[in-house]
Amino acid sequence: MFTALPDTDRFMPACFRDPRYSPPEGKWKTKGGLTELCAPVLPNCVPCPHRAQCITQVAPHPRRFDGVCGGRIWLDGEVIATADGVDESDLPLPGKARDICGTTAGVDKHHAVGEQKCEACQAAADADTEEQPAGEEKQLSLDIAA
Repeated sequence: MFTALPDTDRFMPACFRDPRYSPPEGKWKTKGGLTELCAPVLPNCVPCPHRAQCITQVAPHPRRFDGVCGGRIWLDGEVIATADGVDESDLPLPGKARDICGTTAGVDKHHAVGEQKCEACQAAADADTEEQPAGEEKQLSLDIAA
């Protein structure tokens, strides 16, 4: 599955340096283009036990990463798609509270930067879920044919 490097906490999963997970910028020009290139490999992250470690090692938000990391497609360091079956427990805890925390915008910001929701935003998300009509989804999900 992965090979630990000597004297480090880094790991190298099977996807390491696979260009399908982080296509070069010349291969895509738009959000849709990146999503189209990365969507076929996104389901490979779902059973991986190292999603949290992947996100920690790649640090997609601070590095403004483009590609697949931790079961998500990132564009310029923000999550644009999440694989079905992946929850936010893999994501790092939020840092300092934002002025918008406790609102829908706060929930969206936590999602975009790839971190767990703070308590105020979790409460706002729960309240929004209760008010949302049945069958309506806010999360982008990708249906990928095998």
